Amino acid sequence: MDTFEQKILFDLIDEKLPSHTSLVYELSELLNVSTDSAYRRLRGQTKLSLEEAVLLARKFGLSLDAMFHHTKNSFPFIYRGLNYNVPSLESYYRQILTEFDRIDVMENTRILYATKDVPMFHIFAFPEIAAFRLFFWKKTIYDIEEYKNKDFTLEELDSPILNIGKQMIHKYIKFPSLEIWSDEVISSTINPILYYYESGVIEKRSLALHLLDRIDEFLDHIKRQAELGGKFLPEHNGPINPGNFEMYYNEVTLTNNTIILESGKKKYAYLIQNAVDYLLTDNNTFCERTKDWIENLTRKSVKISTQAEKFRRKYFAETHRYVDRIRDRIK
Repeated sequence: MDTFEQKILFDLIDEKLPSHTSLVYELSELLNVSTDSAYRRLRGQTKLSLEEAVLLARKFGLSLDAMFHHTKNSFPFIYRGLNYNVPSLESYYRQILTEFDRIDVMENTRILYATKDVPMFHIFAFPEIAAFRLFFWKKTIYDIEEYKNKDFTLEELDSPILNIGKQMIHKYIKFPSLEIWSDEVISSTINPILYYYESGVIEKRSLALHLLDRIDEFLDHIKRQAELGGKFLPEHNGPINPGNFEMYYNEVTLTNNTIILESGKKKYAYLIQNAVDYLLTDNNTFCERTKDWIENLTRKSVKISTQAEKFRRKYFAETHRYVDRIRDRIK
């Protein structure tokens, strides 16, 4: 059983467990191993034996043959959907943090990211923007009941998700990544601020303008990272791993958010939909085709990190002007 199949099995078992039951504890008990050994199996550092996999499958009524029967045109995806098999945004980001922990121990990792939204990993370095984005998803995208009549305030900064986000951004800045941005990236973040102000969800003009000020700071930080070709936190002076950030601009609006994670010869594809839901597979054929698509998109884009200074300045000047236009409407 390979690492991905092992992850599928654990995910299916986790879905069957009551919310108050620990998957680690269940594995430790059923396999008669220590909790540390159970954690190593969950992280993929220790492979399940065939006997262990069969034991777990029988215990939870799962068919190993049905789960892992691959054909040329049929292969498995892991699906993570808010309110489907992920109960909350906090649970979702805890899972992403676990993914980052797994990436942290991989060798020669690289992330390829074609995005139509500002990558949430970057936004977590700016808590006010992250809090607003999370609020927008809960209220408008997922129509969560308790948010239907709720207005946005800076009290949202108390969200435990922001603490998870801090851990995520500390990890993300270490990973080498190539990101492809389009014009829609910024507008998809700013337009909800105007929409909420005009509809009264953001009651105070000063709060809406404060968010736009933070957007300006965020853009300056992304521009600085592009200039230096490395990722770092706003409070730091420069990259901790110089050369680990490639940024490209593509003038064509991208249709989805797609991530390829490479580690040596192994690849994983993440397809993001509905803001935070995602599909994950390590099928080699699918991953290679997706990587080819991103690389083709890269060739048709302009690299604005470390080079093409004139184009980089123009791109960020235009994004700041867009922020100014929204600011004028609010004023």
